[in-house]
Amino acid sequence: MTEHSRGIFCKTAMPMGSKVADRRGLPPIRQWFGRQTLSVQFLLASSVLILVVAAVSGYLISREVSQNAAVDRAAATALFMQSILEPVGNELAQTGQLSPDRRTRLDQLFAEPQFRDRFPYFELWLPDATVAYSTSKELIGRRFNPPQGLIRALSGEVAAEYTDLTASEHTLRSLDARYLEIYSPVRRADTGEVVAVAEIHEDTDILHWEIFEVRLIGWTVVAGASTLIMLGLFVIVHRGSATIERQRLRLEQRAEEAERVSQEIRVLRDRARIASLRMTDFNERLTRGIGADLHDGPAQLIGFAVLQMEPLRLARSKAEREEALQTIGGTLDEALKEIRLIARSLLLPDIESLDLDQVIARVVKLHEARTGTLVEIAPGGSRMVMPPVIKTCVYRFVQEGLNNAHRHAGGRGQTVLCRVDGSTLVLTVADRGQTAGKDSAVARPDGGGLGIHGLKQRVESLGGTLRFVQREGGAELKMTLDLGGGLLDG
Repeated sequence: MTEHSRGIFCKTAMPMGSKVADRRGLPPIRQWFGRQTLSVQFLLASSVLILVVAAVSGYLISREVSQNAAVDRAAATALFMQSILEPVGNELAQTGQLSPDRRTRLDQLFAEPQFRDRFPYFELWLPDATVAYSTSKELIGRRFNPPQGLIRALSGEVAAEYTDLTASEHTLRSLDARYLEIYSPVRRADTGEVVAVAEIHEDTDILHWEIFEVRLIGWTVVAGASTLIMLGLFVIVHRGSATIERQRLRLEQRAEEAERVSQEIRVLRDRARIASLRMTDFNERLTRGIGADLHDGPAQLIGFAVLQMEPLRLARSKAEREEALQTIGGTLDEALKEIRLIARSLLLPDIESLDLDQVIARVVKLHEARTGTLVEIAPGGSRMVMPPVIKTCVYRFVQEGLNNAHRHAGGRGQTVLCRVDGSTLVLTVADRGQTAGKDSAVARPDGGGLGIHGLKQRVESLGGTLRFVQREGGAELKMTLDLGGGLLDG
């Protein structure tokens, strides 16, 4: 029901020209934005970004300026009041209270218009949070919870806070306007000891107007600087955008070429995956073959030798014991030969430190020593350093090719050709003898159990190709391997 309703909504509410984009969740504004040049996109995006940055910067600057303005005003007011209240501090230091005459003078002072308009309320706090004097007579002599500004002023610093209308000293006189409360320490003249704290309530209208002017100046400076920065960056980006537009067509052509290369890579990747699967299957069959060879060969011979232990134990004469020992020794020698033959076909000599030509020479030398035949080598003259997986593949290829040449051609005309063209390795093993036929040669593995079929899977897993060609008077096994694409980094 939900999907059906959603489909009806899309059909009835969406314009026909924007169905595809809207289905993907792209509003028309994004489509329009994507069709603009890079310089226009930059101008629009940077305008939004710089506007946000300017707003944040302006806010932080104006807040800092406002705080500094309030602090400066508090310091100026405190300095002014300290000059007036110095006699009050001396009197409190001596008697601990204000005389009636001193209170009368303070009443006259704060009743003057220039004081009353600027400082509508004034309190004089003793250190125990008792109000010693106030323009609000109902507070005199009462003790309240000490405000934070009073605590700070008793420690010797000037404090400025906005009025907390919930404080008991303000609720008692029904104060409903927020003033700037300035707490100024009143010190004893001779020792500088804080004997009281003067709390001045200053009207914030003038202060707010000054802060507004400072904020306006700050916002103007930030906006002007941001505009200049944006215009400068736009000029630079506009010039770069023209160059990028010229290169866009070239990039599109390269993208098409990259797509073709990507398709080729996908084909090669599929081939490599198939070759890997075939190689895995071949290794499994090779493992089963080795197990069968061990079971049917050495295991049977060793089992037969074990059975000969009974005749040896029951032998009554020296001749019978000698005959049994000879049988056991011959059987074990034969089993050992078969085990060594199987191991020799599986193990590689140490080729880690050899280059390409040295690996080929090592295979040829071992083949000549094992078969008593001669092999002609046409080396490629390459001292290229290759990873072990490629050197192992080369070793197995030459080994398999020479084994086939010896078995099917009697070792006549055995030749190994190596050529490196750029990043392409071409390796060929040929002979000039009678061969058994192409299909037979491909299907039948050599004595080592590797076989051309398994060799083909090994070569194709590295992205190469393997060909077996039977021609007049001989045969040729050829491997082509592309060493590019990071293969040498393995």
